[in-house]
Amino acid sequence: MSWLRTPVFTRQLSRSLDPRHDYEPQACYSSFCKHWQQAHEIILKSQPRQLHDDVLAVANHLEQLSTLLELEARARETNTVATSGACLEHLLSENLLDKLYEWGNSTGMYKNAVRSEQLKLFGNLIIHYSSQVLAAEPFLRPLLKLFSGLRNELIPLDQETQLVMVLNHLCVALMQNIEFVDLFFLTNHTQTEAKPEFIIARLLLKFVHREGPKGSAARDALLLCANMSARCPQLARCMLEGDTCPVLATGLSGLYSLLPRTLGDNVYRLTADDVNQGHKLTLFTDSVEFCNAVAQVAHPSIKKQLLDLLYQGFLVPVMGPALLQTKPGPLQSGAPEQAAAMAYLELVLRCSTQRGLLRAVLHFLFTYEYDGVKLIDVMLRRLDGNTQLALVSLSLMETLIDLNCEDVMIELVYKYLLKGHHLLTHRPTPPDPDSYRDAAMSFLSLSPQCCFRPLSRTRAWVDELAMSGRRVLDLRRDEERVNGVQDGIAMNSLVQEIKFNYGNPNDTLFGNYHAYLCDARFEIVSRALACAHWSSKYDTIILPKPEPNNNTKETRDEPIPTKEQDSLISNCTSGYDTLKTSDTSEKEPHSLTSLNEADEQEQQDVNGDGKDRDSLISTGSDSDKNEEFVEDSFRMCFLKVDRDYEEVPVIKNWVAGGRVSPASLIGPLLSSLLKKAAALLESDVLSNCLVTGLLGKLCAAPCALLPGLLLPQPHTQPNVPSLYQILSKLRDELDELTSGLDNTAELVDKARVFLVQRELLLVRRTNNEGSNNSSSPRADEPLHRGETKRRSLSTSLSNMFGRRLSASPSQPHSIPHSTNSPAKRPVFTQEAYWNQSIALRSILNAVLLDEWLKELAALCEEHALRLSAVNYEDDTYIRTVGL
Repeated sequence: MSWLRTPVFTRQLSRSLDPRHDYEPQACYSSFCKHWQQAHEIILKSQPRQLHDDVLAVANHLEQLSTLLELEARARETNTVATSGACLEHLLSENLLDKLYEWGNSTGMYKNAVRSEQLKLFGNLIIHYSSQVLAAEPFLRPLLKLFSGLRNELIPLDQETQLVMVLNHLCVALMQNIEFVDLFFLTNHTQTEAKPEFIIARLLLKFVHREGPKGSAARDALLLCANMSARCPQLARCMLEGDTCPVLATGLSGLYSLLPRTLGDNVYRLTADDVNQGHKLTLFTDSVEFCNAVAQVAHPSIKKQLLDLLYQGFLVPVMGPALLQTKPGPLQSGAPEQAAAMAYLELVLRCSTQRGLLRAVLHFLFTYEYDGVKLIDVMLRRLDGNTQLALVSLSLMETLIDLNCEDVMIELVYKYLLKGHHLLTHRPTPPDPDSYRDAAMSFLSLSPQCCFRPLSRTRAWVDELAMSGRRVLDLRRDEERVNGVQDGIAMNSLVQEIKFNYGNPNDTLFGNYHAYLCDARFEIVSRALACAHWSSKYDTIILPKPEPNNNTKETRDEPIPTKEQDSLISNCTSGYDTLKTSDTSEKEPHSLTSLNEADEQEQQDVNGDGKDRDSLISTGSDSDKNEEFVEDSFRMCFLKVDRDYEEVPVIKNWVAGGRVSPASLIGPLLSSLLKKAAALLESDVLSNCLVTGLLGKLCAAPCALLPGLLLPQPHTQPNVPSLYQILSKLRDELDELTSGLDNTAELVDKARVFLVQRELLLVRRTNNEGSNNSSSPRADEPLHRGETKRRSLSTSLSNMFGRRLSASPSQPHSIPHSTNSPAKRPVFTQEAYWNQSIALRSILNAVLLDEWLKELAALCEEHALRLSAVNYEDDTYIRTVGL
């Protein structure tokens, strides 16, 4: 039995022993007793001069005891041998753990070494015998003594991991045996009083802000304590009176102070890459997500204290000044620092959930005032321009809209539209299905002339380049597909019956009008379901209430009704729990054909209009051939009906406006977005993609007041142009800029390839992140909301240009890796190529506008279907088409 004195070999043996072959109860028990007897003799006879050898010998015996205990436990789990747990009974009856603790305290400089062996033994017992030892006094008494001794000590680094793992396993065991929680309350004596203290939480607080596995295990364990507090009032009181909430709040503020003060170039949103590769950002994000999780599961009193401390100790004194900071100097400019602070705030929003921190963050954003100005008003003012600050502001607005929070939408949009000042009449006709169908046709008619080039010719041009050795698109066509979907993606029977080319990660959404219809339907339905429990449908304006005066007859607007118990505008922090939000962030790609049977019967091949609306990437299947005419068939079903389109006056100057500013009529958000849409030709691709994506989200809202701005009919005031009027003017300007170019066709092909390549790089990189990361987050984690969803091209492109591979936010922007190195790729596949001249940028913007028009047309068509179909918003639809 000489091998018993080799600890490393013992640990290896404990993992290799098979209780079905290597366990014999009597032999195991005899060996256990012998090892303890020898260890006990050494303990009784140990002398200071031989202490080193004695400690080493006792450690060797303890290793054998742990091995035998584990072998006995594994034998009981497999039920191969009927055993009563004789080794465990002997350990408890001999009071082994208490004797070991007392001896360890007398070992002087070797005290920490003995303590490490104790922690190993305690951890082994908790893992394998939790239900049997938790309430056993021979186990509990020395464990509490050990914990109490560590309470105010500086723990050596080599013991921290051992202690955290013991605490973690102990919390898991208590979750399964919550009746034993009260056994771990110790009395903490102070100069004035003696109060109970939950020793497990006290020890865990030392490690909750640590990095790596140690910090993760500590946060997981403390989260279990918070969960148990919801069912144990005494535990809730102890955590409330202790330092749990202050440690979490102050730690978050400290971690924020370590973050980079500026972001890299072209960074407008912090992605999962930034979080994973930025060391300090990882710590901050982990802390935010942990605070959010604690607020979700903890006792209401703990949640309230935590939110109060985060609001008063982090959001107001730390985030507020950071968002408004300026640099000393003649210009007082702090735009880079403000952009970084806004990006961090947007990240906090994505890390927060409705039951967690979301209400507190929104309360801070929409109600707190600095120098008499609400913070949200400052954020909205930063939307103007093409600077990084404006891009980050757009990203923040997108995140707020994706919350589907009624109070947020009231503050951003509806409180302006409900007054009806932007309309020519206070009694507008609600949009009907025909109006939306007309709008869809009108949007499709705005395609720039240079985009009439059939997509099949672009595909042929790409193939010619590939044949000559210049491969510009790395498209794998050798993968099996079922109904247009990559093999291996599970789809339900309904989607399989429909047969459309949408969802293959190796194909592009470019030019795929059918895909836009599917995406539009999902967006509208999901938002309708998310808003189903709002207090109002926001589908009509509030008529002004006449109020006579002594001398003149005036009308005074009736105030916008406020919700007494559902208002974001609250002066007390208790208002956190009154927000009406709906978190629909965990959306996955859903799709369903939105062409009704009548449309399908009227599908015809259209060859005379000079446009080929097929997908850029085709596999040549029969289903693909049918989809090539989706958009054309939609047009054809209107050719048989005579419709009188009202001539829309083209707006000459959006900025000039009238006496009343558009911002006061439709609000600063809509006003800024429409102004940016009008300036599409002067903006870069990233800004345009963000604007088009954000306007697309607003157009998907089920409330009639918002999509009503889509319609071509001039129902609005002259200084508030509709989106159609703006796009009509843009089309005319683009046609004028591109009509005189000699190589328009080739440039259009290059622009299409550029956008498609960006899309595919993003999608493949996202898929690789999910497959290569063994500890990839769950889909329901707040930070990763919407990260992998295949959406419209403009929305997808807005994400493409913000994803980076840099190690930290302060490093410069870098282009994602592709199969071809940047030096070997054609110059037109790089963004800098399209910024060389107005002509090149016009071609690229024309192609982008052409895709956006498809998206808007699809939204209009789906709105028409929503208004005319029965049970369109049935929540069973989401569950049916969900992947």
